[in-house]
Amino acid sequence: MARVVVVGAGYAGVMAANRLAAAERSDVGVTVVNPRPDFVERVRLHEHAAGATHAVRPLSGLLHRDVRLRVATVETIAERSVRLDDGGALAFDHLLYAVGSTAAHGLPGAENAWHVADLDGAQALRTRLRQLPGGRASW
Repeated sequence: MARVVVVGAGYAGVMAANRLAAAERSDVGVTVVNPRPDFVERVRLHEHAAGATHAVRPLSGLLHRDVRLRVATVETIAERSVRLDDGGALAFDHLLYAVGSTAAHGLPGAENAWHVADLDGAQALRTRLRQLPGGRASW
């Protein structure tokens, strides 16, 4: 059986894993590795930060029934395996690296900026916005 490991469960990772599984080939096994058991709707993170909606949905409701989910972070990629932060490892025949992109860090002044490029950033901004006195428009 061909082992496919998909690193990342954003739009691209979920779509690729589901399409591979939907082909219903018994000779292909698909495992998705993601640091959280949830899908983050990145395009809705600004709404999440504002408290208007939740941008998180359980991956269990989005992944094809034949796709296995491993909640972990990939620490290293070797020639035919990935080592995970939980001490485990997954062997693969094919690797799909679909971790997306993130906000730039280390830019002078970035420590004073809020970003919504990932769930942690949107959640931090949401917390900060809730701390503002009513009607205040500036920081």
